[in-house]
Amino acid sequence: MNQTLQNLIAEGNQITFQNNCNRNSYGTFSSATDGLLAWVSRVEDYIRHNYNNESGPYKLFETFNRKKLTGFEQRDFEEEIKKLLGALKSCESIAPNKIVTKEDNVIISLIKNYLFWTVLVIAVSGSYKLGFDNGNSKFDKEKIEMNKENEILKSDKRKLENRNAQKDSIIIELKTNLKIIAK
Repeated sequence: MNQTLQNLIAEGNQITFQNNCNRNSYGTFSSATDGLLAWVSRVEDYIRHNYNNESGPYKLFETFNRKKLTGFEQRDFEEEIKKLLGALKSCESIAPNKIVTKEDNVIISLIKNYLFWTVLVIAVSGSYKLGFDNGNSKFDKEKIEMNKENEILKSDKRKLENRNAQKDSIIIELKTNLKIIAK
C-alpha cells in the first residue's frame, strides 16, 4: 500500500470538529484551519492524479462540499470529512487507474506550444513586411521608368509640334506665293 495514502488516512483520522470550530453567541460552528485545508488539498491532489473520473474514489470525492468546512454545524462538518476519509479508504482496495497519456497527435501538441505561435507570428509579420517593401520598391522603380519615358515622349512631342509649326508656316508661305503668281 502507498505510504502517501497511509499518511493521508492517518492525518484524516486526527481531524475533529473540536480542533476546527469557533464558538460564538449563536453556537459552535465549523472553522477550517490551514492544516485542514492543506490536508483537503493533498487528498484532492492524490485522488485526481491517481484515479479517473469513472472510479469510485473520484466519484465519492466529487460529492465533497468544501463550503461546509466553515460556518456549519458539527454534523455537516463531520459528514464532509467522512466523505474524504471514505474516498481515501476506498483507495486502499482499488488500484490507481488513471491513465497517463502522452499526446500522440503532433499537430495538437504543436498548437498548444507557445513557441510555435511566437515563431508563426514573427514569420508571417516578416513575410508581410518583406513583401510590402519589395512591392513598394518595384512600384518606385516602375514609376521612375515611366516618368523617364514620359519625359522623353514630352520632348518628342515638342519637337514634332515645332516641326509641324515650321511645315505649317512653309505651307502658308507657299500658298501666299502661289496666290501672287496666279494673279
